[in-house]
Amino acid sequence: MRFPAEASRDVEVRYMAASCMGGFAWVTVDFEPLEGEALGMEFVNPLSPDELWPDCAQALRQGILRRLAGVSRAGMSDDEPHLPSDEELRAGYPVLGDGDRGLIALRVVVRASRVHEVDTTASAHLRAGWRAADKGLFAAAATDDPRDRAGGAQRGRPG
Repeated sequence: MRFPAEASRDVEVRYMAASCMGGFAWVTVDFEPLEGEALGMEFVNPLSPDELWPDCAQALRQGILRRLAGVSRAGMSDDEPHLPSDEELRAGYPVLGDGDRGLIALRVVVRASRVHEVDTTASAHLRAGWRAADKGLFAAAATDDPRDRAGGAQRGRPG
């Protein structure tokens, strides 16, 4: 069995942390099953570096992978939890670390992102990725999470 069985589109997460170090991420992603019998996780980011900074894109991917690997929300503070390598994912890695939900066969496509020159951080994107996977792949009750209704931000990096 492969996971996910069907696509989940336009999963939007707005993450804002109230702190002196900022913490802003606003992303929209699609989750799709990989084609054929392929296993693993493909991360597609067609946005320019001005729309989604490279370190934030990597953190977004890591957040999604953390949720798939079973890292809890409380475990998000761990700097380096054990995550499956690309080779392990392609060989067949079970969702949430057990075989009940199937093996990861996921394509993530970033559709939109907004950044703020001061408050956008990689750590906010890590948490946004975790929450996007929770919402889009596990149909979590977070679908109407009030944190996702926060105000807007600038698109691109102001020049």
